[in-house]
Amino acid sequence: MTQPETSQSNLQTKRLDANEVEVARYNALAELWWDEHGPMWPLHKLNHLRVPFVLSAIRDTFGFGQSTEEDLAGLTVLDIGCGAGLLSEAMAKKGATVTGVDAAEKNINIAREHANSGGLDIEYLHGTVDKIRGRHFDVVLNMEVVEHVVDVAAFISSCCDCVKPNGIHVVATLNRNPKSWLFAIVGAEYVLRWLPRGTHDWKQFVKPDELKFLLESKNMQLTQSAGVSVNPLTKRYSLTSDLSVNYMLVTKKIGVS
Repeated sequence: MTQPETSQSNLQTKRLDANEVEVARYNALAELWWDEHGPMWPLHKLNHLRVPFVLSAIRDTFGFGQSTEEDLAGLTVLDIGCGAGLLSEAMAKKGATVTGVDAAEKNINIAREHANSGGLDIEYLHGTVDKIRGRHFDVVLNMEVVEHVVDVAAFISSCCDCVKPNGIHVVATLNRNPKSWLFAIVGAEYVLRWLPRGTHDWKQFVKPDELKFLLESKNMQLTQSAGVSVNPLTKRYSLTSDLSVNYMLVTKKIGVS
């Protein structure tokens, strides 16, 4: 879980254009995504929590039951910042028609290979959310991406534009306050070393009220929120009402596109 020390020039680059630095980091980690015991283990643990949360939000919105393995059949899902496809595959296995988009090309290549090996038909595209401009989906998943983009307002706007009327946009990100700096930066990256140092930039974290404002400006109505906590001893993730560090928002598009 170690990585080469970041040079001063790289630090300057990160301040100027976080996107390029983030893409390079995830390209470097691409081949490790599906190793549950490797550097990406926190994401696997988190995925075990967020999959049922997302499925519950979808079922609540569209009135689906839980009686069959294919209960999302007929729904279109967009997974923004899909990485190597952990969440995309979970949605596809439930019968949804899934499109995954990621700015790291190596992530997309790994995602395609893994989906093909499992017999899953998932559309993976290399690029940003603008890659699917003009297309619309029943469900847009925007998980752990917001804190890695430069222009949050523009990014959220583009994501919301992809949501069909009455569709939902699920966003997961990190709050910006002293507690999140202590837990997500100092704790996770420096003390516990669960994540490589430099994984997150605290200044790019977004408060729930800020995110809600951006979403509501695009006709997205908040329907559900939840915090995510982790036990440092058991490494177990759980849902909570506390949004002070990791949190998820579910919003539904009202009105017309």
